[in-house]
Amino acid sequence: MLMELLFLAAGCALLFYGGDWLVDGIAGLANRLRVSPVVVAFVVMGFGTSAPELFVAADAMMANKPDIAVGNIVGSNIANLLLVLALAGLIAPLAIDRDVLRIDGSAMLVGALLFWTTAYDGSVSRMDALLLVMAMLTYLTLRWRSLEVRDDVPDTGENGLFPCLAKCGLALVALPVGAHVFIESAVEIAGMLGASDAVIGLTVVAIGTSLPEMAACVAAALRQKSGVILGGILGSNVFNGSLVIGGAAFVAPVAVAQSFLEFWIPVMIMATMASLIFLRTDFTLTRREASVMLASYAAIFAI
Repeated sequence: MLMELLFLAAGCALLFYGGDWLVDGIAGLANRLRVSPVVVAFVVMGFGTSAPELFVAADAMMANKPDIAVGNIVGSNIANLLLVLALAGLIAPLAIDRDVLRIDGSAMLVGALLFWTTAYDGSVSRMDALLLVMAMLTYLTLRWRSLEVRDDVPDTGENGLFPCLAKCGLALVALPVGAHVFIESAVEIAGMLGASDAVIGLTVVAIGTSLPEMAACVAAALRQKSGVILGGILGSNVFNGSLVIGGAAFVAPVAVAQSFLEFWIPVMIMATMASLIFLRTDFTLTRREASVMLASYAAIFAI
């Protein structure tokens, strides 16, 4: 037990510093590229913090445990919205960029529906995976081409391009490593307590793989950088529903249990829609709305 506690402390330290470095790096990159931090966070934080989900899903498929792979993705998307985004909103109300919510928020919802559609026959095949990955790459290409260079972004000159990239790189190493030490010990404990693969995937693994997003979003909320939070959460969920499930299905076709099709994926879609409605209301996520989201997350697992 002492060794597990030491690993837990080390993981928390990596998550703390990793979140700080990622927020600094994203803000610096947005400044150097003269684009909105939301878009940089969508790509850098969204893709980077989805790496743990990708590794966990691929490992689960190599171990022939599709319930953990699917539970990891679905549970992580629910946790990102109702837990991570809600915690950030409790720290400080979040101002929402209308264009980002309209474009990237819609992409998150469409991605969730597309994931459900491809899984509806009970499996995600390699052809389904190719469709999801191609859709994601097409969206990213079109989104990048639609960006306009912003003249209202002040060039402070505090950080060059390389230091910003280095901070992002260090953060994207520290965050998954920090999350990994937590997941390993938590999964082992949950297994000894007799939890099923689906429950482990939906709770311990999903929350554990959401720790990078949580660490980065808490750091951003403390600095009142709501654009980084919004971009990171939207990006992570879009990547999870396309590249992560696609990567798992490329390893082996992913069998999707009825419990996911009939309950958990619909819950994920409803959580997505409810979150978008809250974000759309006055284009601000208030502490009251964040509290409702957090209570909803607790209620889901109390059912």
